[in-house]
Amino acid sequence: MRLAEGGEVEIGGRRPDDPELPPDLVVALREWGEVASRPDIARGPDEQELVRRRGRQLAGRCAEALGRPVDFHDPVTGRVEIVSGRLTPQRITVAQRATPRPEPVPWATGLPIAAFFGVVAAAVVVVLSTAVDAAFGLLWIPANVLIGAGLAPSLWLLRRVPLWRWVALGVAVGVVVAWVCLLANLLGP
Repeated sequence: MRLAEGGEVEIGGRRPDDPELPPDLVVALREWGEVASRPDIARGPDEQELVRRRGRQLAGRCAEALGRPVDFHDPVTGRVEIVSGRLTPQRITVAQRATPRPEPVPWATGLPIAAFFGVVAAAVVVVLSTAVDAAFGLLWIPANVLIGAGLAPSLWLLRRVPLWRWVALGVAVGVVVAWVCLLANLLGP
């Protein structure tokens, strides 16, 4: 199996008794050939490894469909290797695994956002609780529990959204700090 001009994938050494390749494999080979033949693809080591690995996988599927080994011509390095079947997890090396890199955490911008929203949330909870306490007494305690129960699902869902996770962190910390301050004020002199 090698990449020919125009992104076509050639399976050399076809024999008259070879079975037809499954249609989904033919489509996958065509798509891989288009990607692998683009001049702008496979410039970085990660992209090169992805093109190589996908090519080996498809060569393994071809070998499995044909019932015999297939030569795989690596379009990146030009090396030829014999592939006799689908790559199994035992035969995949650590270098062949594509490990997604986690995105870096923007602490320098995220913590100020969290701090701002934490201060705002704490101030709002303290001011409203003080006002409810002045008007209705200890009714501010169940009111705060209801507010916290209402906010919790939204904050939980926002914890994985890139920008909003900082807002959710700030609001959660601000509400907890406000509750601690309010309870300390309630228990104090």
